[in-house]
Order: sequence, then structure tokens, then C-alpha cells
Amino acid sequence: MTRSDALTAGAGHGPFTGLDILQTAGYRTRPGARRPHFDQGIWDLTCVADAPVSWPRSEQILDFTQVTNPTWRAVARTYLMARLVPTHPSVAILPQAYRSPLALQTLRHELVRLTAWFNHLTEAGLTSLQQIHQRHGDTYLRVISVSRTDPNQPVTPGTIAGFVLTTQALAAYAPLLPDAYPTGFRPWGDRTAAQVAGYQRPDANQTPAVPDDILRPLLAGASYLVATISPHLVKEATRARQIIAHRGAIRSSLRVEHHPLVIAEIERRIAAGVPAPRTTPSGISRRLKSGWDVNDPLLALAHTSFTKDFLALSSTKRDLERLRPQLEAWVAACGTEHSWCRDAATVPRADNETPVLWALPMNHFTLDSTVFAVASAAYYLTSALSGMRTSELAELTHGCRRSEDRAYGSRHWLDSRRVKGEKFGGVADSWVVIEDVHRAVGAAEALGGTNFGDLIFPVANNSANRYTALRDWINGPLGQHLGLTPIPDGPVHPRALRRTLALSIAQRPHGLLATKWHLKHVSVATTEGYTARPGGHQAAFLAEVQAEEEVEHTRLTVAAYHDYQQGVLPSGRGARDLVAAFQNVDQSLAGHDPGPATVADDRRVEKLLKTKAKTLHIGVANYCWFTDPAKALCLTMAGTPNASEPLLGMCDSARCPQATHHPQHRQAWADHAENTRAVFLGNPRLSAPERQRAQQTYERSMRIVESIDAAVSSKETPSAQ
Repeated sequence: MTRSDALTAGAGHGPFTGLDILQTAGYRTRPGARRPHFDQGIWDLTCVADAPVSWPRSEQILDFTQVTNPTWRAVARTYLMARLVPTHPSVAILPQAYRSPLALQTLRHELVRLTAWFNHLTEAGLTSLQQIHQRHGDTYLRVISVSRTDPNQPVTPGTIAGFVLTTQALAAYAPLLPDAYPTGFRPWGDRTAAQVAGYQRPDANQTPAVPDDILRPLLAGASYLVATISPHLVKEATRARQIIAHRGAIRSSLRVEHHPLVIAEIERRIAAGVPAPRTTPSGISRRLKSGWDVNDPLLALAHTSFTKDFLALSSTKRDLERLRPQLEAWVAACGTEHSWCRDAATVPRADNETPVLWALPMNHFTLDSTVFAVASAAYYLTSALSGMRTSELAELTHGCRRSEDRAYGSRHWLDSRRVKGEKFGGVADSWVVIEDVHRAVGAAEALGGTNFGDLIFPVANNSANRYTALRDWINGPLGQHLGLTPIPDGPVHPRALRRTLALSIAQRPHGLLATKWHLKHVSVATTEGYTARPGGHQAAFLAEVQAEEEVEHTRLTVAAYHDYQQGVLPSGRGARDLVAAFQNVDQSLAGHDPGPATVADDRRVEKLLKTKAKTLHIGVANYCWFTDPAKALCLTMAGTPNASEPLLGMCDSARCPQATHHPQHRQAWADHAENTRAVFLGNPRLSAPERQRAQQTYERSMRIVESIDAAVSSKETPSAQ
């Protein structure tokens, strides 16, 4: 440490003096590492073993010297130590103390809040916590309600509540602290931190989904980069790493007797039309600063790289001057060009599939940024199609992929660690994923040039950096050269992508993910991962999906009810039963006396329709109200009459007595009819039996379209078809 390890203000007070922090709290440390002790002004926790990868190193350093008042530094250390060891004899006897230990990852956040509180009191002229009054808390509340970085940006009530809670928690530990609030004083009295901050814990997940206009180009670009570009990029990046490592190991210099060999090689390359190697823009800038003429024809020539690659010898400015005539002739005849990706193969453009070089010649800095962008594409594709949290993505290591071929198809796993909600360091776990995710992680492994066990997505390259790099690359000249659709402005992070995936599975079959990646496969993989490990990290994701599915089914059922109220009736053989259910709701609402404080609003309608909504299963072009397995045509055809769910893949909604069609399904049936007419009935080579089947399919689709149209304008209960 560069700062003093023994700021001893307050030392000697309390039961923690001289204690080894991590050992006392029960954490393992790496062998030979220097461990922090209670009395030090800086607690360096980087020596702890089993730390999750997602825990930033900056949050592992607790700097108490940021607290201006030396006595309150000791207060902060004592309070945090007491929170770490709630079973310590001196802490366990405190009636209001927390009984669960504070997580190591939370310590720095708590110290930030303590520092803000204590320094606010110092600025107010206080030198002891005994001098505090509620007015100091009220002033502090106004301060923390304004963002320090952007005064126009309000601070969220949840964040304010965290700061308030820390100031209140100090009161519970008063007997241990070297300086404490007056007896009986607690900031804001009996009011909770949430009440003070005006914070209400939301009942539902508040994370917004990624907007479709951002999600579409992001996933399309990421998929293209992983599937089409990464195989070529892996080869070039591997070659570059080997050559650069070889160049770095060269210590011998070019001598005069080597010049004839260099000249002969230059002449050979001129004859072959090979451009001279071009240096980087930063290399040109350094040369200009050192006195090179801006019009020098060799200003952009990477002469040292040339001699290192050709003769494994380093060259100097003196060598360049001696070989200047030949080098100038080379540059004049062939020009200069960056060394990497010179012989790029052609690939189909993303927008129109016309052949295009997968990359243009680039320097090694651009190559590195391209590798990072494509690895970031793999990161976001994995996040979007698996639902993994940031902490779980960070734990992925080279060799984490597993596959198994089964009779009904391959299964793929990613071995990671479950960090959230687990003991420090997490618990080993596996995530069942689809092939696209498995391939994306494999591409990231290869691009990184990592060894077995190395991290694939280092936490230093956090999500924000990755997204910025990927978006800038796709929107820049390299991405536009490949025909990638630019990504609009807007925040994207794994938490939002996890939310988007959950909503997409819950709301299938509609939406981008459903149509592009066969969302049922994602759902099956997620469900299988949960079944294999009921307590695993896919369990929470599946629970989120099921909750959103229930919300979506209720919404669709209520929407169908409102359509019925407007005379837009369902069609199909299950329409009569559905309308009967809606009529029962009408009767319940008509017989309900709302009274002065209650109204028959959508919330009451939702409650009345909740049972019906639980029977809803969404088909591609119909709704299935699965109330009686014995009536389900799909189960009858499959010979599984006692199944608990319908087999939507075998659905024949035109004949099933539990299926209904609604206005939103019309376009799907109209498109199906038109495609059948154009592709099959319009084919003169179609055999008579095939033509007859196609004609029947066309007529059935048109009957459904006509029944939907008729039901929209009808206000009578439709008869079963």
C-alpha cells in the first residue's frame, strides 16, 4: 500500500483492535497474500480467495481515509466490522444489530454511504456524533436527493433509501462505536428508510425490455459476425498473435551485409506487385513529432516490421536511409498497405448476400478492435439467447462448453458459477443452451487465444465497454462494408436482454426472437436446465418467464373480452364456449354493486377472467383454451388423452373444439392461403393428388379468413363450425 496502514485514531477502543478482518469473518485468503487488519486505514480485500469474477477490483479496496474526521474513520471501521461478524460476542448481545453478515461485495457501497454522511456532518461544523440533531439529517436528505454528476438528474428513491438506512443503522451499534449518536436518537425516528425516501418496492420487474428497433440490428449483426466473420477472423488473429510475439522476441539488428538480401526481396515484391507494409497512424504521428518531413515518401512505411518478418532482424533509421532508393521505388510502384487481412476471402454481405471481402487490410490496432467487437457480439448473443446474468457470463472459462448427441437431437451446456444469492464465490452450475449460444461461446474462446481455464469474457471489459465497441464497429465503415444494419442509440445490457428473452418466451409465438431463433427451442433448453437442476440458476429465469406468461395470457384474455364487448367476436369451434365464459363475466359485473369506494374496472375483469386465462395456450394462428384434455384434437391424434398441455405443433385449429380465431390471426391465415395458391396451385407440374390436397388447404384457410371477417361484424353468438 502507498498510504499509511496504521491510522490509529480510535485504536484501542472496542473488541476488534488488531483482528485479521478476513480470518475473523471466516473467509479464505490466497497463500502468501498480505491480509488486511482492522486498524489499517485501507482495507485491501484483493487477497481473498474464491472472489467472484464480476466483483470489480476497485470495490475490493476500502479507503477509510476518505472520511475527513479521524474519529469517524474508526466509527466506520467498527461499524463495518460489526456488520461482517454478527456472531461476535460483542455484536451478538446488541438487540437491534443485524443478524446476517454483510457480504464482502457490499462493504464498499456501505463505506461510500458512511463517507457521504460523515463528511456532510463535518461540513456542517460537527466534530462529534453527540452534537447531531434531526435538522442535520433533513439537510443531508436534500443533498443526497440531487445527483453529484448531473444536478438535473433526480436520484432514485431506492438509492436515497440506501443512504438513509446506513445513517439509521449506526444507532443500533452505538455501544461498540468510539463515537455515537446521543442516547435514544435515531435519524428520522421510527420512520423507515423507505418511508423517508418515498420508496415503494415494485411488485413487478421494472427492467425495461430492449426496444425492437435496437434488438433487431443488434442480434442480426451479432449473429452475422459470429457465424460468418469469426471463422476468418480467428485465423487472422491467431496468425497476428504469432507474428507479433515473434517480432517481440527479436533482439538482433540488421547489418550492412544483409542489405543485398533486403534489396533482392524488395525487387521480388515489386515484381509481384506486393504493397509495402504500412505503419499505424500513431506511428506516423510519432515520426512527425521527431522531425520527419510530412512529404517524405517513406513516412508511412513500416520498415522494421518488414525486416523482422523477412530476416528476423530489426532495422533502424540508418538502415532505412541506406536502403531509401529501393524502398522509395517499392512505395512508388506498389504503394503501402496495412499488413493484416490483405488476402481476405469473400463472404456474402449481410443485407443482399452479394460477395464482399470479409475484411479490408488493417493495422494490428484495428485488428484488435475487430476481435473485441466480434467477441462482444458473441457476448451479447449469448446473453440474449440464454438469459444468463452478467455475473454468470463473467464466470465462463475456456473449456466451459459441453455437448451430447442424443437420439432426439444434441444438447449443449455451459459450465459457469451461480453467484447471485449464493455464498461468497458462488456455486458451480451448468446452463442448458441452444446451439447458437454454444457456437458463440466457442467463437469467443478461439478469438481470445485463451488457454484452458482462462476467462472468456474478462470483467475488465465490462458490458458497457463491450456494447459501445460492438455498436461503434457495426455502425462504422467496417460494419457498413459488410452490409450490417446500424444500431440506433439506446442502452443495452445483459439485465435488459434477460428481461427481453423472458418476455419473448412468455409472449410466443410473436416477436423477433420467436421467428429468428425458433423460440420454442430456447424455452425447451431453459426448462430442461431447470428440471436437471431445480435449484440452479435457470430456475429463477424460468420462474420469471412463467410469471410473465401468466401476465401475457391474462392481457390477451382481457383483450378478447373487450373485443367481445365491442361486437368483435371470436370464430372457430371453441368460440361458443369462450363467448359463454365472457357472458358469465358480464353477469358477474352486472350483479356487482361497486359501492362508493369500488369500481368494476379492468382489475376486477382480470380477476374474473383469471381462471379462463390459465387455460390459454398461444398458437401461431389461433388461441387454444385447454379446459378439457378429452376434447383436445391434438391429444386424440397423438394418443395421449391425459396429457396436461396441448401439443400445439399438431394443432388443427379449424377442427378442434377448444380453438378460437381472432382478428389478429387473420393475416397469418390470409398469408397461408396466398402462399398455398401461389406456390402449389400455381405449379403446373403438381400431381393431381397433391393439387387436391393443396386446394383443400387453400379452401380451409379461406374459410377461416371469412369466418374471422364475419365474426368481427357479428354481434350474435357464433355457431360452432
